[in-house]
Amino acid sequence: MFTGIITALSPIKNIRTFARGKYLTIVRPSNYEDIKIGSSIACNGICLTVLEFDNESFTVQLMDETLQKTTAGAWKIGDMLNLEQALKIGDRLDGHWVMGHIDRAVKFLRKQQQGSAYYYFELHHQDRRLVIPQGSIAINGVSLTVASLGAREFAVALIEHTSKNSNIPLLRNGDKVNLEYDALGKYILRKEL
Repeated sequence: MFTGIITALSPIKNIRTFARGKYLTIVRPSNYEDIKIGSSIACNGICLTVLEFDNESFTVQLMDETLQKTTAGAWKIGDMLNLEQALKIGDRLDGHWVMGHIDRAVKFLRKQQQGSAYYYFELHHQDRRLVIPQGSIAINGVSLTVASLGAREFAVALIEHTSKNSNIPLLRNGDKVNLEYDALGKYILRKEL
């Protein structure tokens, strides 16, 4: 489990393919001192397991399903990833509960300056019930608040800290992002079934 508070922005160092997926090697941030084999690290919001590491980098495995369902299938060497280590018992929950299980990859539509920078993303009609005004949403693993909600799109506004410490400002119109809807909302909808 994660909080959606990004603790590092780091590039992909190497990508190796195998029969059912890819191995991804990521430059190890200096503040990731306590990783070990089996550690969970959210990479652009995807919960991935550390398979090997050294002082310079760490390696994770991506299976075909993850490559097809998320933006990971299009990642290239040098791409900057939002990283977050798993939540420790007793840590502050500064964002919201983020599972690292991506619901959908959606398109970034546009950025508009309205006092703050508003970032607009597509919203699939079947997901409309999962998004509420001022509700929580994770975009590329970043815990954000829904600032505006339309029939086919929603927007978030970035504070300066998020602009400086995530890859969201690097998005271009049409780029895809990993989206995880608020887990509490999903559980409530599931209970109604």
